[in-house]
This record gives sequence, C-alpha cells and structure tokens, in this order.
Amino acid sequence: MKSVAIAAALLTFISGGNCLPSYGLLSNVKPSKIESQSIAQGNDQQFIHRVKTTLDTQFNLKYGQVAYLPSENIEIKFSKVITDSRCPSNVTCVWQGQVIVQLDIKKNGKKFSTLMLTLIPGSAGSPIQFLDKYTVVLKEVLPYPKNVISILPEDYIIKIVVSKGLPKIKSPLSIN
Repeated sequence: MKSVAIAAALLTFISGGNCLPSYGLLSNVKPSKIESQSIAQGNDQQFIHRVKTTLDTQFNLKYGQVAYLPSENIEIKFSKVITDSRCPSNVTCVWQGQVIVQLDIKKNGKKFSTLMLTLIPGSAGSPIQFLDKYTVVLKEVLPYPKNVISILPEDYIIKIVVSKGLPKIKSPLSIN
C-alpha cells in the first residue's frame, strides 16, 4: 500500500500537479527533465542538498554536492578531491603545494564531462577549464590546511564560477 501512495505522489509530481511538500516546491513549479528522470530512477535525495545557481555567479559546493544551472540544464557535482598537498598555514614549506578537485558535469541529464581543476596557493590567476562553450573557474578550496591534520573529504567546500564563453581578461596591450 505504501508503494502505491509513493507511486501516485511521484506521478503527480512529474506531471506537474501538486508537488510533494518534502521538496519545498510550489505547486505551480514543474520539474526539469533532469529532475523528472532522476526522480523516476529513485535518485530524489540529491535534490534536498542541491545548489541552484546562475551563470557568472560564484557559488559554494560541498564535497558530494550538486549545483544546478536551470538556464543551461547543467548539473555540476563536486565528486572528488584528487590530492591536497597545500602547505599548512602554520608550517614553513619549500613548495606551496596544490589541491586538485574533480567535477562531474551532466548536461540534459547525460554525462557531459569530467573536469580536473588544480589550485596552487599564491599563484597569479585562477584555474580555468574550458567546457564546450562554458568556462569553469575554481576560486578557492576550503578549509585551508592547518598543522599536519588531514582534512576529511566531507569537510571540503569549493568556490566556483561558471560562465558562457571565454572569461574577460584585460590585456595590457589594449588600444584605446
């Protein structure tokens, strides 16, 4: 009986009728194709912790969290910290180290790309990856290491910006 009620609620939600209150959506808001497919596959828990954002806006993603850009129908998941060898803030190091993170990108509900972004503390500029007609810029990786205590994956937060087209870079050679 419980499965019948869940199926009925799910069909109502997908069809655009009254939405399930646990999602916190208004009854006149229809889910996107990605949301409908994911819910139909039983992956509805990701929407509770999903970050909705827009192009050219910096946003934070916790480890394992998904950002959604509805205007582009793109999902970005902070899926992995490949390495974090940054020099702790209260230690003197020969090399400043680096942190490499992995982002899994879906477009229109299908796997689109996997990006690896490397941030080197103290370097000029931000790590940028070009993806089709988009740029993804890694601004910061938190927390910054202290002492020699390792950081748990679930404690990581990244700050990123997604833009359409090439990033705006001021050239010292521009002619007025």
